[in-house]
Amino acid sequence: MRDLQHKNTGTYWCAVEIEGVTFDVTEQLYITIQSSPDLSVMSSSVIVDEGGNISVQCLYSTKYKNKHKQWCRYKDKRCYTVRRSDTSQYSVKISDDRSKSLTVVMSGLMKSDSGWYYCSVGDLQAPVQLTVNAVTTYNNSATRDIHVIMYNDLKMWPLLIVLLLLLILVTVTSVILRNKHRRKKNHVSKEKTDKVSDKDGSVNLSSVNPECDVTYSSVIQLPKTEGCGPADVEDNVIYSSVHI
Repeated sequence: MRDLQHKNTGTYWCAVEIEGVTFDVTEQLYITIQSSPDLSVMSSSVIVDEGGNISVQCLYSTKYKNKHKQWCRYKDKRCYTVRRSDTSQYSVKISDDRSKSLTVVMSGLMKSDSGWYYCSVGDLQAPVQLTVNAVTTYNNSATRDIHVIMYNDLKMWPLLIVLLLLLILVTVTSVILRNKHRRKKNHVSKEKTDKVSDKDGSVNLSSVNPECDVTYSSVIQLPKTEGCGPADVEDNVIYSSVHI
């Protein structure tokens, strides 16, 4: 019944027609529609996950502040008064500010606790529908183990990144040092190769500009021998081997 007006005040009933029975089964109730209700709830529908808590606030008019107040369940007619009550499944705490508000807190709810409840103040009732959703759990241990492994892998990523960076640094440093040592060794070897002794009649190649066109000559002075040719002008002949 929605958008009720004052004109809707009156007697109503639920009826069940039973075949073969003279009188039907009925339940009568009287509904009063007023601008400011003597009892109401902040929310008539509450949804929560298993294991969670709910808080329901029931508002009543001043003339009901001294009336007996309860929180009840329609299914089994179990009611709780203003205090804390612990059951085998959940706990209920009801507090009254003795002015206009009754607060109900339910903790540790299970799916089986779903159903209709109501605030009761004197002879008035305000219904509330409670829906407890089941929490998704792991279907088997294998699935749980996979999630645990994935979580552990995520925790190892920062360490793996640090180790990888250290490995790259060590590798680059090793290559740089090895190349530096190789260049130094080649330089020393070249100096030893280019350095030639003057006693052998050789030339120090390191002092020569490689861009110049140079002819090297080994000169050997030999005593004059007979029958060497028509060059008899001088006493001695100088022979030279020229390499280009």
